[in-house]
Amino acid sequence: MGYDQWLREDFLPQALAWADTVLDGLDRHRLGQPTWSRVRPWGCVHAIPADGGTVWFKAVPDGSAEPVLHQALAEEVGEHVAPLLGIDTDRGWLLLGDAGPSLGEGVDDAEAGALCAGEGFREAMTAYAQLQGRVAHRMDDLVARGLPDARPPAMPDVFDRVHASLSREARDARDTDAIDLLGRLTGARSVVVDLAALVGDRGSVDHNDLHPWNVMRTAPDAPPVVIDWGDAMAAHPYASLLVPVRIARLASRQAGDSVVAAYAAGSDGPFDHDEYEAALRLAVVARAWTWQRALASDPGNTEHSGAALKWFARILDPDPLDAHRD
Repeated sequence: MGYDQWLREDFLPQALAWADTVLDGLDRHRLGQPTWSRVRPWGCVHAIPADGGTVWFKAVPDGSAEPVLHQALAEEVGEHVAPLLGIDTDRGWLLLGDAGPSLGEGVDDAEAGALCAGEGFREAMTAYAQLQGRVAHRMDDLVARGLPDARPPAMPDVFDRVHASLSREARDARDTDAIDLLGRLTGARSVVVDLAALVGDRGSVDHNDLHPWNVMRTAPDAPPVVIDWGDAMAAHPYASLLVPVRIARLASRQAGDSVVAAYAAGSDGPFDHDEYEAALRLAVVARAWTWQRALASDPGNTEHSGAALKWFARILDPDPLDAHRD
């Protein structure tokens, strides 16, 4: 099931009937139709009013490991994920409790860099690094159950897969610029092999889209909750820094450094800056793979059609954290 099915008129009634069944089992009841909805190629979300507070229905595309991952996270680090009320792994459906407002609630996107450097997000980064240490032992099992494997030893194969797929798309579209670029990127495989050897075989969960709008808090003294794990994969732990540090550096290099320092404060063992730089270079290839997976159920989506190639090409960028060049 995916994007086309979520747009059908009969989908929402089916989703609400399932949500009703889950709520009935919890002695709760739905109070009406969804108050907010969003349908994207990578997920369908509905906010549903219920007694006891809003609940969130989410459907993910066929092949997504998000339900399996969220279940594992609920078991290991339940205080840091939205409460899991119901799950249907066959259909890729989740029903989640409300996790409070996001750190970015009411903040303009233009302030994202400064927001990442703020105390709330830095506290979340420390907690997130600790989360990674607590779930690392689950990675082999989760990969076997469908979580994409972007751990360092897997990255040469990921590079090959993404390069082959992008090359097919470029040839089919007769996009000579993309064909030329991918030709130049062929030589980058040796860079990926060297980087993967440098960082070894460390692995944990990588949220892959960690920013203030995906971090929630029910109260100032409550633990931060990370939502929207649809892009997640198994990867080197430091790969999770790619997105938030890039955003923070829109404000300043110092803002980016503060995010790294907050993460390092919760990291398992000493923080290795050489390993960090290598892991980020690998992470841009994994990010390209994420975009390919995200758009798989709607390959005609033109809004983000160039995202995978843009990220893939960053393997040759001397500073993959510099978002100002986008």
